[in-house]
Amino acid sequence: MVEEATKKAAALIEALPYIKSFHNQVIVIKLGGSAQENPALVERVFADVDFMISVGMKPVIVYGGGKRISAAMQKKGKDAVFIHGQRVTDSETMDIVASVLIDEVGHDLMQIMRKAGGKAELLNGRDQGFLLAKKKHLIQYPDDDLQCVGSPCGINAELAFEMLDKKIVPLIAPIAKGTDGLYELYNINGDSASSVIARDLNASKIVFLSDIAGIYKDIDDEDSLMTSLHESEVENLIKEEVIKGGMIPKVEACIESLKGGVGKAHIVSGFQPHALLLEIFTADGIGSELVH
Repeated sequence: MVEEATKKAAALIEALPYIKSFHNQVIVIKLGGSAQENPALVERVFADVDFMISVGMKPVIVYGGGKRISAAMQKKGKDAVFIHGQRVTDSETMDIVASVLIDEVGHDLMQIMRKAGGKAELLNGRDQGFLLAKKKHLIQYPDDDLQCVGSPCGINAELAFEMLDKKIVPLIAPIAKGTDGLYELYNINGDSASSVIARDLNASKIVFLSDIAGIYKDIDDEDSLMTSLHESEVENLIKEEVIKGGMIPKVEACIESLKGGVGKAHIVSGFQPHALLLEIFTADGIGSELVH
């Protein structure tokens, strides 16, 4: 029993320098992947978030909900259409996306946050004009039109800081207000939105909770996890197709965050218990850390 207590004390001592270092600092967390579909896993993540608030950190959560959007479209008799990996979003689909992400997923996450002991409020482009965007054009495919799909260009940071000062966690849906006069609302890639949010909030870290533990040299070899990478290494790994598929936009968002002034970017597994705390408050971490 004494030995167990000593281990707990040692863990706290190890965490202390990080607690001091990140006091009053913004940490952006992208809640994604299959873990978001499991309320028990989300509650565990939110318990970590509540701990972060308790030690003086300022966590911000960005979330998605692709599976629930597709299910809602199917109920309305609409097929999900993807071009080059991105959802084509006409006006009717845009209404569905906004309703699902904000009115359904967002409110579900707020309830889970309350159960975990924290306080949260929703932020988005529809209701508060928080996230701003312009229409996304596919430069390599000029004839393909994604319609109400946008590229994020900024945020109303004051709204987020007002919440953070009250120890309220902003829950941000990647729904943006249009600034180019073409569409009222835009559907935004959640990873891209997270990068811009982290940049404009001067975040110290951005953490992507993923389906896998990080970046692997060989995805079939658990021992090949790369724990720390420079952004130049990442660009080479993309060229060599070591990083490919759905990991590419996540890694690109990490790089954009670093170029925007964010201190470090992390990719960790959303299925690992206390992944946030282990990655932020320990020397070794458990995922992949990307630095500028």
